[in-house]
Amino acid sequence: MSAARLGLVAEGRYRIFHAGVECGEERWRLERTADGLLAIGEQVHLAPHPLPNRHEYRIALTPEWRVIAVDIRWSVAARRVVASHRASAERWHARIEVDGHGREQQGDYPAYCEIETPTLLSNAFVLAKRDFALDGEHEFPVLRIGPPIMAVEPARMCYRCVEAGTYDTPLGPLPAKRYVLSLPPEPERAGYGFWADAHDVVLESFEGAEPGRVWMRLVEYRRTPD
Repeated sequence: MSAARLGLVAEGRYRIFHAGVECGEERWRLERTADGLLAIGEQVHLAPHPLPNRHEYRIALTPEWRVIAVDIRWSVAARRVVASHRASAERWHARIEVDGHGREQQGDYPAYCEIETPTLLSNAFVLAKRDFALDGEHEFPVLRIGPPIMAVEPARMCYRCVEAGTYDTPLGPLPAKRYVLSLPPEPERAGYGFWADAHDVVLESFEGAEPGRVWMRLVEYRRTPD
């Protein structure tokens, strides 16, 4: 990618729902930098969500879409969490502060491992490195970063492409694929489904594996032409 292409790749806004009721939003921006890619965003959950909170994130990736740094600020009620995660070769290190009290965490991060953070952009980072035919699936180890303290929890993750077609988006109807994400050995029905466009951006996600009650919906979307 030439230097002329540095800058905005895409940006957008999701509406967030809980039990069918709108309860917040996420605004995000993806940029190409001299070192790779950078995702910046803010997510806000409001009542009637059972855990109103604010989540700010900054995620750095290599040009090959490998996550190498995650910075998170998360606040819920009176709790304040600041988490700084860094990759070095095939090791992962985290420094986490909860209400001013610090702790550290480290472990393996092999080349075939993925990172999941509490944003649907994590799906784009995973899909960007893989090709999915209809009914195709990929399973791999993952380091999951999330509440209550934004620490890492190792797991296994599986993506399966279950449908291909056209989906309505803020840019009009676009080619898209539907995926189901699950965490083996848990059954696929315990995971969640989503539609993503040809650029791997999630258009809409659901509270379960099948289309139905919406979890998040992309309502604003802008891309820089390739």
